[in-house]
Amino acid sequence: MTDTRSVLALILSVMILQLAGGLTGILTPLGLERLGVDASLIGFVAAMNAAGFMLGAWTAPRALALAGNIRLFAAGAGVSAAGILSLSLIQEPPFWALIRVLQGISFAYMFTSIESWLGEAVPARTRGNVMGVYHTASKLSLIVGPFFLAGLSPLDSRSYVWAGIFLALALVPTCLTTLKEPPPPDRKSMPLSQLFDIAPAAVVGVIGAGLVNTGTLALLPVYFEKFDLAGGGTAAAAIAVAIAWLGGLIVQWPAGRVSDAIDRRLVIAGLTSVAGAAAILIAVFGQVMPEAGVLALIGLWGAGALCFYGVCVSHAIDRTPPGQVPQVMSGLLFVWAAGSIAGPLISGLAMRLAGALGLFGFAGIVLGLLAAYMIVRVRQRAPAEPLTAGERGPILPSPLASAEIVPRDPTEGEES
Repeated sequence: MTDTRSVLALILSVMILQLAGGLTGILTPLGLERLGVDASLIGFVAAMNAAGFMLGAWTAPRALALAGNIRLFAAGAGVSAAGILSLSLIQEPPFWALIRVLQGISFAYMFTSIESWLGEAVPARTRGNVMGVYHTASKLSLIVGPFFLAGLSPLDSRSYVWAGIFLALALVPTCLTTLKEPPPPDRKSMPLSQLFDIAPAAVVGVIGAGLVNTGTLALLPVYFEKFDLAGGGTAAAAIAVAIAWLGGLIVQWPAGRVSDAIDRRLVIAGLTSVAGAAAILIAVFGQVMPEAGVLALIGLWGAGALCFYGVCVSHAIDRTPPGQVPQVMSGLLFVWAAGSIAGPLISGLAMRLAGALGLFGFAGIVLGLLAAYMIVRVRQRAPAEPLTAGERGPILPSPLASAEIVPRDPTEGEES
């Protein structure tokens, strides 16, 4: 645990940041719904946020080289805090869409600054272990954050003040840490073809995580709001989403530790196989099995689907040449963001056409293909030799901090 303690300040900053991220991911779509915005436009705002994240990830190496880790993180937190507070002052959908783009860019910059720093400080031999601690703390924040909205209207100014407070507090551990900043990286972004050459399994896994996780989580509330759990409605939806995150929370750290001992691609294959099987079972039997059984399968889905992203990133960094850590990190964030834009659109279309069968069937098929691809890559290419101390790689955040719950369009039928 010595390596974890050495970067504890950075982990704490992101943990506080994710409190704001989880809160904002629910607050924004619910606020837009209260303003009378159509569900399709709410989905568009969510896509705009992902597009901003994508742009931020692509430009992050240059921004990091110009500003340095602490200053880039501070600037991102400041812009994001000002943006979320301004939503309570100007309640106009076009303005909200613009702010969500800026917040996407800001979050990409903050994650880039922290994780490139972590990458220089964490030895390769414990990368999976520290990644597990990091992601566990991040997921815990994502679960806790929305509870600060309890009893408040989505348009209550206090809701936005909470998010602003957390974004401001996230600055403190990073700005006061005694951990030495890494040297500025190369300003140029890495071409996607080069990123794929370095670690094709990681690139495919990360884009798969964006497709499946973002889309499924965005539509889980629509599926579960008809359940009788806790009186149904938003309460049932919130419990279902929390159970999915809880599954990931429980498995994340053990998965990271196991990936330090065996080929990380085998761990990815195992996690995606479990998640894919759970999704297929829900798709086929979800309408006839007890609600408790469906919730258990959602937890099992979360245990697999919400954990493999970080293992993909660790695998990529195992193969990253010295000095290219920030470029690889921002490239993977860019790839994930691309998947997270397409994911809700494809999942929404699948659910519109075939209800739960379409939503979970799509997730199960993609996860199954990911598992098969990882097995093929294990046969085609030997495991990576972890880099020595000083040639370390980053530990990326749970990307689903930016996933948003898209409220149901009341004019639509009961496809789900």
